[in-house]
Amino acid sequence: MSAAIKIANWVQKKPMILIRFDEAFSESLHNSQQGFEHLTIVKPHFIFQDFKLPTLCLLEIQEHNATKCYLATATRKMAVSTFDSRLTIKKLRAIKQASLQAIVENISNSRMKSLLSDRLPGEGGITSLSPKLSAHLIEMLAADSENQPALDTAFSLLPQLRHVPNTNWAQENAIQSAIAAFGIRGNAMPDQVVLKRGVSSGLSLIGSHLYEDNLVHADASQIPGFDAIAADVTGRAVFQKRDERLVIYTANKLPLEQMLGVDLVYINETRGNIVMIQYKMLEEDKQDNDNRDWIFRPDQQLHDEIARMRLPDFEGSLSDYRLSRNPFFFKFVKRKIVDDSHQSFLVSLDHLNQILAAPEFRGPRGGVRLSYETLDGTYLREADVLSLIRSGYIGTHRAETEVLATIIHEVAKGNRAVVLAWQQKVQGG
Repeated sequence: MSAAIKIANWVQKKPMILIRFDEAFSESLHNSQQGFEHLTIVKPHFIFQDFKLPTLCLLEIQEHNATKCYLATATRKMAVSTFDSRLTIKKLRAIKQASLQAIVENISNSRMKSLLSDRLPGEGGITSLSPKLSAHLIEMLAADSENQPALDTAFSLLPQLRHVPNTNWAQENAIQSAIAAFGIRGNAMPDQVVLKRGVSSGLSLIGSHLYEDNLVHADASQIPGFDAIAADVTGRAVFQKRDERLVIYTANKLPLEQMLGVDLVYINETRGNIVMIQYKMLEEDKQDNDNRDWIFRPDQQLHDEIARMRLPDFEGSLSDYRLSRNPFFFKFVKRKIVDDSHQSFLVSLDHLNQILAAPEFRGPRGGVRLSYETLDGTYLREADVLSLIRSGYIGTHRAETEVLATIIHEVAKGNRAVVLAWQQKVQGG
């Protein structure tokens, strides 16, 4: 089943929302730092009371002497005062049609055209559509290939549709972790973005409106700055912070997963450490309705990945301090979105090996159960790990990093998506 069909089925249960900004709201949105990634609207309770979320919404925004339409996802509503509620909308992505009226004119079905025309909001207004009209509108938008990126982004934010995260979701999550470890906000604007034309990259989901002037769709096979694996790189983004630079590469076919068993590689040249993270999904345990847990049951794939998590031999001197020099960590993520986020915890490879060998982690049939309940709080939160990466307290020693970085540069083939985040000191800055 295609993404468009899944979205059309979704909006029949949770109908779409139409929003038309007036000139003042449009100007405020354009002047905001991150409004096109995360915006909130506050209205009296009755305006939002019938909205079923999350769902897709279309926004008409004034730009100079014209208008532009965006597809986004309304993710939640919440009472913020006695009289008002707040609607949260994420990731506004431009579509081909420039106005809500242009969308009406594109509809060939006369009945649907009449229904949509009657539901168009006035300037500054908000309305919702019927289930059938919502589905028809999605089908119409999906018929134009130029709207596909906007639909893909909206699709990625509908929790039950992306039941199994695909490459883009995993990459986007790893990208946000890398940005946080670098010490800047997750919705910070990149200084430069390069996306290879015709391929998929998690970088396409991190705020395209904000950096569209810097966005380059590369036709060439090579992406500057990473020649050794350029044939497999799908995107590159650069973030600047004072005298440091974060360069994030996404790729579809790197052998790092095959060689090292990881999904995210973070190389911090400033501190001289490398940390590598493998993602695993936690399944909801529904056996006990009063005390639900989230569980991962180790399988052969996990053991194969652990077997590959080996550093090359190093015989030099290690002078810098590390709390732990083992760079490998596992990030366990709840498969469902909870409270508007994918909740997770992390454990080190050493800790995981201890868990796999400990009898207290075995269930009644002898299988190992890794969960919030069994760990009883003995794990790392994401903020803990990101802080340790940033400070250089965990990961390889500088001398080891130099050797391993050379190996990473020389890798040229593989079979799985990897994110490589490379933090560098800016020379002469």
